[in-house]
Amino acid sequence: MMTSADTNSVHQKPRHVAIKVLSNILLKKGSLSTQLARHQSSVAIEHAPLLKELCFGVCHQYPKLNSIGLHLLAHPFEEKDTDLYALLLLGFYQLKYMNTPDHAAINESVEACRYLDKEWATKLINAVLRRYQREESEIIDQLIKMPSVEFNHPKWLVKRFKKHWSEQFEKTIISGNSRPPMCIRVNEQQVSRETYIEKLQEEGIDCFEGPYSPTSLYLKKAVGVNQLPNFLDGEVSVQDEAAQLSAHILSPKNGDKILDACAAPGGKTGHLLEMSPFIELTAVELEPWRLEKIESNLERLSYQADLICADASDLSAWWDNNQFDKILLDVPCSATGVIRRNPDIKINRKPADIEELLVIQKAILNNVWKTLKPNGYMLYATCSLLPEENEQQIADFLETQKDAHEIPLNSLNETLKIEWGIEVSHGRQLFPNENGHDGFYYCLLKKKA
Repeated sequence: MMTSADTNSVHQKPRHVAIKVLSNILLKKGSLSTQLARHQSSVAIEHAPLLKELCFGVCHQYPKLNSIGLHLLAHPFEEKDTDLYALLLLGFYQLKYMNTPDHAAINESVEACRYLDKEWATKLINAVLRRYQREESEIIDQLIKMPSVEFNHPKWLVKRFKKHWSEQFEKTIISGNSRPPMCIRVNEQQVSRETYIEKLQEEGIDCFEGPYSPTSLYLKKAVGVNQLPNFLDGEVSVQDEAAQLSAHILSPKNGDKILDACAAPGGKTGHLLEMSPFIELTAVELEPWRLEKIESNLERLSYQADLICADASDLSAWWDNNQFDKILLDVPCSATGVIRRNPDIKINRKPADIEELLVIQKAILNNVWKTLKPNGYMLYATCSLLPEENEQQIADFLETQKDAHEIPLNSLNETLKIEWGIEVSHGRQLFPNENGHDGFYYCLLKKKA
């Protein structure tokens, strides 16, 4: 509940808005990116970075902070007091990971109870945070054998990573707990990568070339997009290097009729058009607000595509029976390869979600396959590290679709050097790199004549 002091001011305190954002995430009312987009305007512009740090930070450290919270509370908070639990997690985060003086972090937490109109909780929050302040090392020593504390990932996910990727386990965990680098994609229709490097250097922005995507550049220090030379004119876009490989693998040619299914937010859509502006491109996306993001991205790049709001698996809702030459199928997935960019996955992703996603993926894959021409190509992609969403999904598909067969990822683009990730039973798995690309999976399929 807002006090009269809050309602009289245009903007709220970053901590108060962070409580709202984190409470909604804990209550499964939306993702971190969605909640931040919805509530960021509630704080002054100069406080937006602090709000983002508080929300991203708590989500990044949630498995560890949650274990500490459950350990120190005699009884968990009821659902109606989720805001108090969000407040407590924020307090832990400030004490452990921020430069806020301890007394200020605790006092602000106590005052926030009053902002929430929960005076009864002031003594409890004060006592728990002060105990954590005094006994932090002893508490961690007691909890360190818990996977959620040792690895700062959910226990079920630690178990699966160890099972499937024992050799890559340590690297995957370290990357999942790191802050991702900023990677951009150069629009070679407008400027070469070499020329754009010079433009960045003129602005005092240090960068280096990505080793796998010929259009990628990593910034040594992240900057706002408006600081990127000619960003608004479409010379560059922000996109992870692994995601950039999609367009290079599919290698669009002028005249190709191409489908980008499950297309939001439109990074790959724009890249396909940058590589070959005279393709006939259809982009399908289920959520209207996500379709608006694609439209916005294409507008900045000065490209056009046929944008359709529909469930890609429901052909009757969008397909006109004209088959495509090439299809990019980046299906909804667990996003376990991009946890560092979407740390709320550590909070709300559960094993049951994977089972639901497998059904959705299977339906999209089998139905969208019907829209591909004989001798056409489909690139199946996810940002997942779980084999059941990737190589096993493709194995099941190849069992049932006798007119499908797998081909090498550089079949359409001989200049593409396949030096990334590891070969698996079907396709190729990329793992998140602490200072490089995200986790991704690709498999290229061809439809027999």
